[in-house]
Amino acid sequence: MEGGRFRLWYLILVPAILVATGILGFYTFRSSREYTQLGDETIAQSLLSVAQQRVERIERYIVIADGTVFRLVDPNDSSTIDSVWLPQAEAQTPSVRSVLLLDPDGDVIQWASREDKKKRRAFLRTFRQRLLGNLDLDSAEPRVLRHAHIQREGEDSSYLLSYRAFDTRAGKLTYIVAAHDTQYLVDEVFPTMFSSDESTPIYNIVDESNQLVFGPDLSEVGVYTVDHRFPTTLEGWRLQVAPRKAALLQAQGRSRLRGEATLPLMSFAIILLSAIFFIYAAEKERRLNELKSELMANVSHELKTPLSVVRMFADMLRSDRVPSEERRKEYLDIICRESERLTSLIDNVLDFSALEGGKGPYRLKQGDLGEAVGRALEAFRYRSEQDGVEIQLKRANELPPVLIDQEAIALAIINLLDNAVKYGGQSPVELELIAKRNSIDVAVRDHGPGIPAASLRRVFERFYRGPHSSPTRGSGIGLSLVQHIAQAHGGRAWAKNAPGGGAVVGLSIPVAAV
Repeated sequence: MEGGRFRLWYLILVPAILVATGILGFYTFRSSREYTQLGDETIAQSLLSVAQQRVERIERYIVIADGTVFRLVDPNDSSTIDSVWLPQAEAQTPSVRSVLLLDPDGDVIQWASREDKKKRRAFLRTFRQRLLGNLDLDSAEPRVLRHAHIQREGEDSSYLLSYRAFDTRAGKLTYIVAAHDTQYLVDEVFPTMFSSDESTPIYNIVDESNQLVFGPDLSEVGVYTVDHRFPTTLEGWRLQVAPRKAALLQAQGRSRLRGEATLPLMSFAIILLSAIFFIYAAEKERRLNELKSELMANVSHELKTPLSVVRMFADMLRSDRVPSEERRKEYLDIICRESERLTSLIDNVLDFSALEGGKGPYRLKQGDLGEAVGRALEAFRYRSEQDGVEIQLKRANELPPVLIDQEAIALAIINLLDNAVKYGGQSPVELELIAKRNSIDVAVRDHGPGIPAASLRRVFERFYRGPHSSPTRGSGIGLSLVQHIAQAHGGRAWAKNAPGGGAVVGLSIPVAAV
C-alpha cells in the first residue's frame, strides 16, 4: 500500500515537474529572443538614422551645386553660361560638367561644357537623343527644382540632370539644365562623406540592380545591414550601412541564439534525467527493502526447521524417553548436525552483514584447498544424507598451494553444495577440483533443470532467487557470499549450464606465487 502511494506521487509529481520546466524553458527562450530582437532593432534604428543623415548630406551637396548654377546663369541672357558659369564652374560647381539653356520646346538655345571638344559633342548628341525625353518639361513649374537620374541598361555610367523652369522677360518659359558627373560624385564626393574610422559604420551605395557603385561589399553582413534610398536626386540608388564589426555581431548573435536554445533544453534534460534517476533509485530501494523482508522470512523459515528438530530431540533426551543407548547417541548426533546447520546459516547472515558494512574479515594464509573442501563436505554430510543426495568428489592428485581463508572457502563451498541440493532435486551432486595453470577451479554440478538464460548473469546478485515460480525456498544471499569470498581471494565466481543438463556453479582461486 505504501509503495503504491509513493508510485502514485511519482506519476503525479514527475510529469508536473517536467511540464513546469518545459514552460519555464519556453518563456525563458522567448524572453531571451525578445531581448535579442530588441537589441537588433535598436542597432537597426541607429544605422537607419545614420543612413538618412548621409543621404541628406549628399543630396544637399547636389542641391547646393544646382542653386549655384541657377544663380550664375541668367535665363534672360544665354551668354552668361559661357561668360559667368564656365569660368567659375570648377571652383563653384565641380560636380557639374555641362549646363544647357532650353526653349519651351526643349531645343537647346545655348550650352557650355567643361569637357574637351570630342566629349562635348558626344554629350550633346546623347542629351538630344536619349536624355531629353526623360525630362518632364511640360509639368515643370517655375522655380521648382527637379531631378532626373538616368541609367541605361548595359551601361556602367549614369546621368544626373537637375533642371528648373524660369519665366523670361519676354513672357516665355526657359529651362536651365545642370548635368552632374556621377563618376565625380563617386570618386571625389562620396569618400569625403563617409569616414573610414574604426568607430564608424561601413557604407556602400548600390544601384537598382543591386550592383555595387561605391564602397565595400556588404552581402556577408546579413541582418545587420540597413539601406535608405535617395529620394530626389540619385533616384534608384541606395545607401547601405552596417556596423564595422557586423561579422562579430552576427557570430555573437548566432552563438547567443544557440545558447538560448540549448540552455532550456539542457535544463529540461538534466531535470528529466534527475527525475528518472530518482525514480530508479527509489524503486531500487523499494525493491531492496522487499528483498530484505523476503530474506528475513526465508531465514526465519530456514532457522525454524533445525530448531524444531533440535528442540524435539532435546526434549526426548531430557524426559528419558530414549529406548536405548544407541538411540541416545543417534539423537545427540542429530542435535550436533542440526546445530552445525544452524551455525552455517547464521554464518551466512553474519558474513552477509559484514559484506553490507564493507568489512573484509578474511585472513589469507598459504594452504591446501583440498583440506578446505574436506571440511566443507564433512559439515554438509548430514544435510545431504537427510535429503538423500549423493555427493561425488573428483579431484586432482596434487593441487598447488593457494592463499586462502580456510573457514571462508569452506563456507563458500557449503553454499555451492546447498545451492546444488536445493535446485538439483534427488540427483547426485558432483564436486570437482580442477587444477589449471594459474588457478584452481571448484566446480559443483547438479542434474536439475539448469539455470534460465535470463538468470545466468544475475545468480550472484544479493537476494536474487531466480523466477518467482520456483518453489524452492532460500535466503538469496548464498551465491552472493560465494562471489564476495572468491573476489576477496583474487578470484571469481561463475555459473553455466552443463551440456548434458543441470547447472555448474563454481569459483576460481589463483595459485599462490612460489
